Amino acid sequence: MNKVLEGLDESLSIFGGFKSFFRKNPDSLVGYVMDLGYEEGVVITNDFYKLRNQGIPKNSFVIIKLIDTNVNVIDRNTNKSIGVPEHYILARVKEPTATPLSSDVSRTYFELHKSHMPEIDIFTKAELQWSALKIAVLGTYYENEEGNLEFAGDIESYFSPHLYEVYRPSNEILDNIINSSIQKNIFNIGKLRYTESKLYKSVDVKVNVSVDDFIGSRTALFGKTRMGKSNTVKIIAESIITNQDNDKTVGQIIFDMNGEYANKNGQDDTSLYEKYNSKCTRYSVNKKAGMETLKANMYEDLKLGHEIIKQMLLEENVKADYINGFTSFELQDDQEQEDIKNRSYGDYKRYRRHESIYKCILKKAKFECGDKYKVYFDINSQILSTVFGENFKLQGKYIPIGDAISYYSKIWDTYVDLKGKGPFIKKNKDKESIEKPYFDETDISLLSILTGKKHSGSNVSGITKIMKYSDYHDYSANNALYKMLDDIYKEKTVILDLSNSNPVISRFFTEKLCNTIFSEQMELFTENNLNGRYVQMYFEEAHNIFPSNDNDMSNIYNRLAKEGAKLNIGLIYSTQSISTLSRDLLKNTENFFIAHLNDQNEIKELTKFYEFKDVGLDVQKTKSKGFVRLVTQSHKYALPVQIKKFEV
Repeated sequence: MNKVLEGLDESLSIFGGFKSFFRKNPDSLVGYVMDLGYEEGVVITNDFYKLRNQGIPKNSFVIIKLIDTNVNVIDRNTNKSIGVPEHYILARVKEPTATPLSSDVSRTYFELHKSHMPEIDIFTKAELQWSALKIAVLGTYYENEEGNLEFAGDIESYFSPHLYEVYRPSNEILDNIINSSIQKNIFNIGKLRYTESKLYKSVDVKVNVSVDDFIGSRTALFGKTRMGKSNTVKIIAESIITNQDNDKTVGQIIFDMNGEYANKNGQDDTSLYEKYNSKCTRYSVNKKAGMETLKANMYEDLKLGHEIIKQMLLEENVKADYINGFTSFELQDDQEQEDIKNRSYGDYKRYRRHESIYKCILKKAKFECGDKYKVYFDINSQILSTVFGENFKLQGKYIPIGDAISYYSKIWDTYVDLKGKGPFIKKNKDKESIEKPYFDETDISLLSILTGKKHSGSNVSGITKIMKYSDYHDYSANNALYKMLDDIYKEKTVILDLSNSNPVISRFFTEKLCNTIFSEQMELFTENNLNGRYVQMYFEEAHNIFPSNDNDMSNIYNRLAKEGAKLNIGLIYSTQSISTLSRDLLKNTENFFIAHLNDQNEIKELTKFYEFKDVGLDVQKTKSKGFVRLVTQSHKYALPVQIKKFEV
């Protein structure tokens, strides 16, 4: 009866399955313990054990168990044997090591070959087949109070080596120890793979992840080019797109440097957008078929357009004294204009004039807006009379932009001829001795650019300095930036195709989006109103984005690295250069995917992480695409995994 109950218990629990397996599968024995400590140990094995278990691959998992949990220690008070709770030590095979008889074995081999002995006797063969393997202790599996399998990343105690035996776990047991901790939002990411070689198909175990591991967390993908990082990014993005967790609202933004997520390619015969077009939207900095163009309508989105032009002038180191007023000029939105109007109507009129001249500059510099576009035009009547005659009349304060360009040019010519005197000097109504120029420094700068003539009368290049930036303007852009943000907050995956684009503009829009998302999430955070809203950001070539100096908190990427998690902003970043990344970002990264790296400096950085201290050489040697060492929040130790291929 007791045996029946024991068998029932084994069939109902994972831990019971462990007991049953080791009892029913003695052929899974791979050896015995020669030495065991808290961190490492040595296992002795032989060729027979290796052959019947299809080898013992490097990095493979083995389970160390007590032969008998009654360890033959007698309690003097009860005169009974002291039992040890059932537990299993998980270890990873590292490398061969010497046995106490290694020198004798080497001497025997030497003598055999020196003497050209044609055959070895049976007794010598039996002795020579024994060898030893060094193992790394990963932790302990045991049954917790609820009867569930639980893992601890250490061992509480160990006993004499002769009390242990070592087993190769079955596929079922491997599945349990790898995946049992994942209970929610399960997603299959690939299969367990011990080695690059495929001499034996020694394991066939799926590796699952919890989608929650990625949401709002930092995930790093390290590896050389063409090692499958982009495929892994697609798989991670796919896991979130297909996630059905109603407790979280998750939008994604992928900064697509090479256009491989937005466009179909020969490798996958699909793309992230093609596969999930109902849940994805795609944008581009350049005009591309089927994509919304992320360009500024610089007549509607005045602030953004002006920022782009200023940034381009700064990046290209364009300098001229008459441009200073143009670059320092701050454009205002409707509410800001209303505030100026309430504060000072004179300041409001002056701002509207500046904005009008600025728009005329855009038009003359080939930033198209349509022939019927009108601008505000309100100039002092004395100036108009001086320039155009007493009979000059305007039909309202909004005129066609082409007329405004002509009028401003004639007014400026007169200003230059009169050297800023005459009607261009305003006298104080109360104190006529106090004079004030009608045009301020911003007027003078803007009109100098518009006309190509400085107030001194000398000719300058003017609008030619900004004409080439018209490529970043689209009158039909329709505020694409804000549509992108709206898509993200509607749980869509937004793909920004940056391929073949000007790197300055790519960097500008990337930073603009990051700053805007950070500000939006920060506002919700301070109002205690995040309510499960998350944003996932994907960055390629992260070594060019996240600076190694992480003390500059004006840098948006440093702020994302340090504060993003509390704002529900998740980062997925890939690079082949670990050593140049922000140390703070690395320290706070929870999930890692490590593909092939061959630079010794990068390996040195990698092995600083406890989980990867033993895998540096393997990362250098193995070059199969998609073969990674994986650690997530749900996996407490590094797993060698072949990431599944993204496909239809």
